[in-house]
Amino acid sequence: MHLDWPAKGLNQPARSVAQVDLVPTISLLLGLPVPFGNLGLPIPELFFHESSLPIAPIPEDSTKPKPKRGFFSRSPSTPQPRDHETLSPLSTLLQATLLTSSQLSHYLATYTAYPSGKDLLPSMPELHFILSIAKSAFRGAHAPGHTKEEMELRALEKFWLYERKARGKARGVWARFDPILMGGGLGLWAGSLVVALRLVVEARRGPRARFLVGRGVEGAVMAAWATLGVWLIGGFGFLGGLKPLGALFLIGLGAELAIIGAPSSSTSIVEAFGLPRPSLWSFSILGRRLAPFLPVLAHSAIFASNSFTVFENSVVLYLLTTLLLIILVRAFAAPEARLRKRLIGFTLVALGCVRLMAYSTICREEQAPHCHVTFHQPAGSLGALAVVGLALVAAWFIPTLLRRSLALSASDVALAPAYLGIAVRGLLLSAVSYWAIDWTIAGLGLDAQGVALATTLKTTFARIVLVGAPLTASVVWYYSPLCLRVQREQVKDARGNVIKTQIKFTGFANALGSSYLLFYATVFTLIFLVNSPPAQLVLTLQLVVVLALLEMFDSERDVQALHSLVSSQTSLDALLANDAAMTSSTPSAAATPTHTGPSFTQISILALLAHLTFFTTGHQSALTTIQWSTAFIGLPTLTYPLSPLLVILNTLGASHILIPLALPLFVFWNLSPTLKDQPALLLPRHLLRSGLSYMAYQSLVALSSAVFAAYFRRHLMVWKVFAPRFMLAGISVLATDVTIVLLAMAWGAIGVVGKAKATLGTKVAE
Repeated sequence: MHLDWPAKGLNQPARSVAQVDLVPTISLLLGLPVPFGNLGLPIPELFFHESSLPIAPIPEDSTKPKPKRGFFSRSPSTPQPRDHETLSPLSTLLQATLLTSSQLSHYLATYTAYPSGKDLLPSMPELHFILSIAKSAFRGAHAPGHTKEEMELRALEKFWLYERKARGKARGVWARFDPILMGGGLGLWAGSLVVALRLVVEARRGPRARFLVGRGVEGAVMAAWATLGVWLIGGFGFLGGLKPLGALFLIGLGAELAIIGAPSSSTSIVEAFGLPRPSLWSFSILGRRLAPFLPVLAHSAIFASNSFTVFENSVVLYLLTTLLLIILVRAFAAPEARLRKRLIGFTLVALGCVRLMAYSTICREEQAPHCHVTFHQPAGSLGALAVVGLALVAAWFIPTLLRRSLALSASDVALAPAYLGIAVRGLLLSAVSYWAIDWTIAGLGLDAQGVALATTLKTTFARIVLVGAPLTASVVWYYSPLCLRVQREQVKDARGNVIKTQIKFTGFANALGSSYLLFYATVFTLIFLVNSPPAQLVLTLQLVVVLALLEMFDSERDVQALHSLVSSQTSLDALLANDAAMTSSTPSAAATPTHTGPSFTQISILALLAHLTFFTTGHQSALTTIQWSTAFIGLPTLTYPLSPLLVILNTLGASHILIPLALPLFVFWNLSPTLKDQPALLLPRHLLRSGLSYMAYQSLVALSSAVFAAYFRRHLMVWKVFAPRFMLAGISVLATDVTIVLLAMAWGAIGVVGKAKATLGTKVAE
């Protein structure tokens, strides 16, 4: 039987229903109570039928004397049979709606009783009034003077009005989507990507990036003054006033427009953004220039599907492995056997470590049954003991690995052996000791005295790292010299007379990179502490991949220099003639390749490595995977602000802090500092280009997640898949930007450049 109510659109053979209506409908059909917090309505078509309602028996009159019974007699009071009342289709639907409305009323009363539920209090008088009218109409259905069907229809309409009003009020408070504000925010976000592209192009061409930054500051100041003037004269009155968020939007828009519209050294707007002039040949050039952006575009496109978003860890692994395989294939075309072996060897090491990292998995419920958890080990199990033992071995050998990496460029001299072998190794062993004692407490049956002693020990080890790592990364590292060994050698003639004295530098070729690596290793120890032993093993593999990428990118730079050398006819003639003077006088034939930092393809590899590390250290884009227990590392109770900071370091430290922190390392690696009488280094523009490129990658991924979260705002999985991923993207971008600007550039990179200036007189150009 179908409900025929044309005024409510219920006379159609097929129609759509709200998703929230499914829960109360299924619950009532199964004979279950309506879930608490439900905001839906029962689907009318499924309840518009006759039904039989049991009626309780009439209670006996207690004043009537009960008959006596003998010893062998049976009681005459037998249970009365339960009678049933047949309900009409309209009455059945009304009863189902009444049950749902009663549950909704109970939920709203409970919700508004708490301090966090005060947002719905202004709407409660109106809702109570509508509900009282509905109840009056329901009671009037059995009153004289009205037909039963007429009053039931009126009561049903009022109950529907109450539920829809309540749903609308709740939606206006909890899930209010303002398309104008959303569009403005997304537009401002997209404009920041255009600004980043403009700054990257100008940084590659010359020192105009600083001029553009100045124009951005001027634009922000002018927008602030204009906003203030319009606000003082009441110009925002027709918009309901000016809110702080609106003022920030206008200031940001002014800064973006000032940078985008600033004059360029190029002759056209197309060239200002690094694009070729339109022509038949330009399409081929455009294709080659857009090829490095394919990984980030593929990564950003997965948020259009909830399935791809759920399995983002697999997509990231696929993209990262693909880029490394491309480097491996290109390595076979290297012009020298030495470079060919280096590229193949380090690429295979990186590929192997990436696959081992991917073995560590933690699953979200949407991935079942295609995912198996390998990250967590039961407390006290043999697997947990093996993981702790491997973490202890890793902590011991990480300083040795770092020293081996420095030894490739003869930079394991001066302060590096003691810094890595004593300070860094001691902090790493303290971090593992904390988790080893924690495993002992959880796995072994210690008495109260043993637990107290073990807790004191593990707290001591944790505080050694929590205090020692920041002090070492700030005071000790900042005032330590470059990793250089200076030797004086006397040159004598055949008679043994001293002709001159030579100064020999050991580690000069990588003096900048080796110093920054010490800083990076110190921060690594802090992140090592806030991660459990399975994640510590992943961090060790990540460090191996970073060191392998350093040598891979350096070898690729040498390959490009050799290709440039061979492709130049003048350089080729000089090379064949072994004319050293001519070779040194030709810029394209310089023995040292041009060092401009990592390309965007290499930046994409680092960004994908960051995302893979996030998924392999026990995290997913779901709130249930936050490791809240890390808030108590080194702390007996919840302590603000240290406890939230520890949780942030555990969640984002291994991925969106360590990898952005390594960006200056790829700029400094094997970059020889200059002396007083040599040309200045172009470090600021290379650091700016690398940092902006990485930030643009993360911002584009976050923008894509925001766009599709807004697009799917009415999707069934919006709060399960799309919204948590957008939340992760937002805090990831924030952590990345803060790390690059404050920690990597303002402290680490400037500190290394300051040491080079003070020690060698190195000049740095804008």
